[in-house]
Amino acid sequence: MSRTYTLQDLQALTLSELHALRGTLYRELALAPPHSEDARQTFASLDAVNRVIRQRATGPRMG
Repeated sequence: MSRTYTLQDLQALTLSELHALRGTLYRELALAPPHSEDARQTFASLDAVNRVIRQRATGPRMG
């Protein structure tokens, strides 16, 4: 994997870009050796991407 994405990195991406990135990260995770550092970093990035997608899907919370 080339890098670990943080929530701050992902805020600038569109929803479409986030979905494309999520697909890429799933493929990278499938290719990474189990329990390797690459797999852990990819999983952390995937978790961050999913979190941002969930935030955008639910919209702002009022009250």
